Formats: sequence, structure tokens, C-alpha cells
Amino acid sequence: MPQAVNGSAHGVPPRGGPGQRGIMRGVLYRRTLAGERTIVGIGLHSGKNVRMRLVPAEGGTGVVFVRTDLDGAEIPALLENAGPSFYATVLRKDGAQVSTIEHLMAALYALQVDDVRIEIDGPEVPILDGSSRPFVDGILEAGRVELPVVRQYLTIVRPVTVSHEDKRIAVHPCPEYRVTYAIDFAHPLLGYQELTASLWGEEAFREKLAPARTFVLEREVDALRRAGLALGGSLDNAVVVGDGGVLNPELRFPDEFVRHKMLDLTGDLSLLGYPLRGHVVAYRAGHDMHGRLARRIARSTGCWHLAPWHEAAAGAPAGLPPSGATGAK
Repeated sequence: MPQAVNGSAHGVPPRGGPGQRGIMRGVLYRRTLAGERTIVGIGLHSGKNVRMRLVPAEGGTGVVFVRTDLDGAEIPALLENAGPSFYATVLRKDGAQVSTIEHLMAALYALQVDDVRIEIDGPEVPILDGSSRPFVDGILEAGRVELPVVRQYLTIVRPVTVSHEDKRIAVHPCPEYRVTYAIDFAHPLLGYQELTASLWGEEAFREKLAPARTFVLEREVDALRRAGLALGGSLDNAVVVGDGGVLNPELRFPDEFVRHKMLDLTGDLSLLGYPLRGHVVAYRAGHDMHGRLARRIARSTGCWHLAPWHEAAAGAPAGLPPSGATGAK
């Protein structure tokens, strides 16, 4: 399994990682979209058609989902609103809910878009092709603009670790957002896969993670559907792994499965409300473990600082500000 010492991971070496391109710099000011973008598709689990509109927002607003079919009920994309998450990441507030947000949230996080309103007329973000790539394309087509609000970074200064049975996840001090992830399935086509990547910046995310699709074992599909899940799933939006091989025409990467786990992690950690400067090391984790780490980080106020990019090392330990104060100064 992967291990980290002083922020360095031992295992498969990074592919195009920080040793080749140097530490990627964060942006100094919060950003929103330059224009609106509409995305239409089917929900992976609900099977319902959904129309979603990404709308620019004021600095300090954060990412807010707006259920237009529920009288404009607002659900900020913050940890305090995260519900139990196993097969998808769920937000709940005052009886309203939106699920399967992780692929969109990962794209916003990686492209450093802090403030946006997401107007949606159903309970689930469209799955599209099962990856973050369509969301990345939509964000880039809409464009991004800086706002007159300094961007705050959550910089890890002491390790934070969570374990449950044979699953482990931790974050270690690191000057950028870096991930080492390992999966280990008792299936010959999945098996053990490990990858390390530095994921700040549009190019790194677009190349390494955005195209990686969600996946499922064929033998689990019937049970998921009996439970009311995966009702909109198909070979067009998920990689299905049968006992004899992958049912889809081809994989986008030989290790597409671990890459998608890293994509999910990125979306789940975005609910902290701040970009993370730290090296996350995960072994056999998933949405539930990602959420446990995020909650542990939020509680471990002596293990991180909040400060602008150029002042991160000098910031004072502080708790996460209340909802509605996500970085605005």
C-alpha cells in the first residue's frame, strides 16, 4: 500500500508530476465564470433527465446548488451539508437534496473556480459520460474571471489520518495539492493500481483525471438497481467490468479505475470550502472515507492554516469560518 513520509509518497512514481514541471502556483484571487453555461443530461442513479445552468456569482459566495424545481431552495456545497455518501456524494439542506455532485465539483476545484450558482431542476447532477471531462469543457467554454476577493488556502502543517478496517486515508504537509491513491480489488481486471499526481492547474487535471469514468462490476448492477440506484447507468456513462473483461469498447487509460477514484476524492474534498495544500495518500478508500477525512481535517484545527497563497506558511491556525463566509475578507 502507498505510504507517505514528510509529504512524499513511496510507490509508483509520478507520471508528469511535480518533479518534472515544478510546483504549480495557486491563484491569488477568487474566480467565477465569465458567462453562463447550460448542461443537460440524465442522472446516473435517479435515471431522470436534468437541466443544469452554471451562473457567475459574487466573490465569497462559494458554490451553491439551487433547486429550481423546489422554489429555489439553496444548498451550499459545504461539508456541513454533506449527507451519507457511498455510491455518490450527496448534499442536503432543509429537506432539499442534490446528489452525484463529485465530478462537477472536481472540475470546478481543479480549474480554480470558487464562486458559482448551479441552478438545477432535479435531484441529481447529470452523469454525462461518467467523467469530469464534459464539465471541464463547459467551464472553459464559459471562461473564468477574477473577483476582488483574496483566495484563501487551507495549508496542512501536521498530518491528519483516518483508518477503518483495511482502509486508510491521510493528508500530509505539501506545498501543493497532490494525491497518491491505491485501489486493491479481488478482481483480475482491477487488482492493485497506484498513481501519484499533482492536480492543480487546468492542464494536469484535463490530462490525468478529467477523462476517467466511473466504474462498476457487472455482478453488482442488479443489486444496485433493486436498491433504486444506477437507474440511468449504461455503457455510455460508466465502465462496466464483467468476469470476462470490460464490456465497454476500450479504456481511456490502462489505470482508469484508480484515476477515477482520485477524481472522486478531489470533488469530495472540495466540500471543505477552500483549496487544499497537502498531499493526500489513500488506500482502498471511497466516498465514505473521503468524507471522514474531510470532517477530521475540519475538526483538527491545529493541523492547518488558512491564508492567501503567498502567506500560507505564516498563517495562524483557525477553524473553518461559518457557512456564508467562505474565504471572503
